[in-house]
Amino acid sequence: MSTAAKEIIEAALKLDPTERAHVAHELLESISGAVNGGLDAEWIKELEQRARDIEEGRGDFLSWPEARQEIESSLRRSR
Repeated sequence: MSTAAKEIIEAALKLDPTERAHVAHELLESISGAVNGGLDAEWIKELEQRARDIEEGRGDFLSWPEARQEIESSLRRSR
């Protein structure tokens, strides 16, 4: 990563969550589908909203062990 990119990231991380989300959105909009892994605009919007929800403390979140346990239980029930 270039020095310029590192400086930009460092500056962006000092922004409040809303401003960071806006910067992230603008950066994602500026790259092609091939670079962003083929994510379409709707998925990008969804991921941005989820990131804002996390940053703003909205939603119920599970630790990895809790999530894994729920996934395993669901898989056992579906067999």
